[in-house]
Amino acid sequence: MTTPTTDPTTTATELDDAAEVVLYGQALDIVIAERDAYRRHCEVLDKRLIRAWERVSELDKVVTEADARGERYRHQLDLANTERARLAEEVAVLRAAVTEEVIEPDAVLVCRSCGCHDLLACPDGCVWATVDEQIAAGIAPKGGPLCTGCLGQQAEVLAEQQRRPWWRRWLGL
Repeated sequence: MTTPTTDPTTTATELDDAAEVVLYGQALDIVIAERDAYRRHCEVLDKRLIRAWERVSELDKVVTEADARGERYRHQLDLANTERARLAEEVAVLRAAVTEEVIEPDAVLVCRSCGCHDLLACPDGCVWATVDEQIAAGIAPKGGPLCTGCLGQQAEVLAEQQRRPWWRRWLGL
């Protein structure tokens, strides 16, 4: 802090004016320095605010993409569930047709014993046994179609079971 130099020719009021000028200049410098500090602080806060809004924009973009992806997956899940329901109905119709022995002509038949079907027959070759052939062999026709290769095997197994004593059949031996 500078004090005004006293000159022997100066009056007291001049000294007071000079002191006020010096103090006014220092106070103004402090105010200007504080204003500059606040301005720099505001610039830093503005930069942070800009970065924060950029981050908000990035996050909004990510959320929007995630929502779109979720909507696509929901659509795919709906399609899969619709197809699954259609297939379940188809399987139910086929099971009902097999148990009732009412089979559509274009349905693929599968042997209930060995698993052969219209597209892949038994190694020795086979055809589908009719309901009358199954009844004649002593086999119940319920449970699905049976090929002629398995018809003979099933008839032999039933005959063997009938030859066993009742107590072995009862004990499962």
